[in-house]
Amino acid sequence: MTSRRDFLSGVAPAEVLSQLEAEAIAKKVLSYAKAPQTVVRISSTHARNTRFGRSDITTARDRFGGEVRITSTIGPRVGQVLTQRFDDDGLKVAVAEAEDAASQGPERPTTPAIKAREFPTPPGLSFDSTDQTTLEQRATLVGSAIDRAKNYTSAGTLDVDSESNLVMNSAGLVAFSRESHTRLTMTARSQDNTGSGWAGNEMYDVSKLRPADIAARAVDKCERSRNPQGVEPGRYTTVLEPAAYADMIYMMMMFQMGLDLAERGVTAFSKQGGGSKIGLKVMDERLSFVSDPMDPDGPFRPFTDDAVPYERTPWIEDGILRHLSFGFEHAHKVGREFGIANPISVRLTPRADVPLMTLDEMVSTCERGIYITRVSAQFSFFRLMLFTGVTRDGTWLIEKGKITRPIKNLRYLDSHLFFLNNLEATGKPELVAQPLAPLGQAKLVLPPVRVRDFNFTALADAL
Repeated sequence: MTSRRDFLSGVAPAEVLSQLEAEAIAKKVLSYAKAPQTVVRISSTHARNTRFGRSDITTARDRFGGEVRITSTIGPRVGQVLTQRFDDDGLKVAVAEAEDAASQGPERPTTPAIKAREFPTPPGLSFDSTDQTTLEQRATLVGSAIDRAKNYTSAGTLDVDSESNLVMNSAGLVAFSRESHTRLTMTARSQDNTGSGWAGNEMYDVSKLRPADIAARAVDKCERSRNPQGVEPGRYTTVLEPAAYADMIYMMMMFQMGLDLAERGVTAFSKQGGGSKIGLKVMDERLSFVSDPMDPDGPFRPFTDDAVPYERTPWIEDGILRHLSFGFEHAHKVGREFGIANPISVRLTPRADVPLMTLDEMVSTCERGIYITRVSAQFSFFRLMLFTGVTRDGTWLIEKGKITRPIKNLRYLDSHLFFLNNLEATGKPELVAQPLAPLGQAKLVLPPVRVRDFNFTALADAL
């Protein structure tokens, strides 16, 4: 393993940089710069991963990474260079290349430097316990999950990441953030291959991770899902765990929240005849989608890679579309210093006066319906944000307030823009373990829900 001295000499990163260390490197870059406007971003990461399959650990990874991104602006031209060299000579070469690219590049609208400002420090975003997690500790955590599921075939992954990000520019702005994330997800399958159960947790403090509890939930679902029976496809009242629709929310935030796309008529938030649906009702009035870096359950870095602030943004408020993201060009038109940035992370929150139910209460007050753990999800019709996929890892029939039997998986064709308009009950939002998004990229805080008329279209004869 390389030492910290090696990293600062330009060989390879061996630890996540502190603010003082990152600032020292950024100041060097700015001292070498001759362009009227320079922005430097320094990132350092320590990504760790332990995978297991067939009830045994299969791989373990420790990866250190670091990058310096230099953006030079000369008049109406911009040049950008990425380097993994942190030594003086490497930084000087990168600055020269960025300025050379800026002097020769095409003219285009440029972004003015963001002025010096204070950024809040989200509580609970970084923990020493996570940063200091060792290979042996990860093996112990995974081993605890495997042992709890010893009579089942288990598979899953434990991810533990730490990172720091600093952005500094020639206008005096300094933005720094340090983050830590951990996620354990696993599947337990019965020995006769007729039952499968999934569970997972995502958090910031690895010391609070309880692998045996996660395994117990997966095993319980596996056992209760054995020997499923088929039911007729159709529209059912459906109870969805937060993980069941998390992929849909992630893909909405990732691909559908841009103002430009909406005004071009290609997203679900495009208005017929032109423009966007901002100001129109798009969801049940009891629900709101809000991104906030200070979210107590799902905090995230309070600025973009270019130091554009992530501010508290109600995308959908009381069912009405309030905002879509946009960049500097539109911000200039509407008199804003910078655009509205989309952090991907979001909370779906019920209105304060809405009574909350637990999953057990949603089941006990349901006359007839289907309970699903999670579904696979992919776009069936991008323009309408319509998804298709199959239920997975535990699907059950609800009759007269009780889960009566496991049922075979079902293919669906639906959208949260549809079924959340048929809301019957909602619960307390929680941070969701959502493996579709890379760890740390998206924090989704979602409640369990019960909805009417979820559209199941066919049987899917698979676990």
